Amino acid sequence: MSLHRRGRRAHTTSVRRQDGLTLAQLGKELDTYSVAISTQVRTINLGVLGLSWLMLLGDEKLANVAPKLSHPALMAIALACLLALVLDLGQYLLGERAVLAAFDDANRSEQGSAEYNEASFAYRAPFWCYRAKLVLTLMAAAMLIALVSHALI
Repeated sequence: MSLHRRGRRAHTTSVRRQDGLTLAQLGKELDTYSVAISTQVRTINLGVLGLSWLMLLGDEKLANVAPKLSHPALMAIALACLLALVLDLGQYLLGERAVLAAFDDANRSEQGSAEYNEASFAYRAPFWCYRAKLVLTLMAAAMLIALVSHALI
């Protein structure tokens, strides 16, 4: 299951676009980028979370910066990172559920094929989890940069 949605113009047939790529090829490229973005989101979240916790704990290497930082702001940053990681997990768990439902439908059908139930929560939620984790990650990273920059001035 990919994170791109079938639009009104998208078909499962091999429709050629002006740039010469088929919709299937574009879908594969989109999936590749989605996986890469998810990996980067996890890396950034774990880095920001680790750094904010080090500052909250008053690590001796950060002793000159940590006291100048707002602990509630650091907690908000850490919470945003944790929530983004939970959304990341939710995206894949719900996506798996949608795939399993389609697999079960295909198993029961005479043709051995099925389509996703596009109205189901498990099909639609991964798209929103993906978008929300991106927003939370960018927000947490920007907040940490702003907080540390302000403390160093």
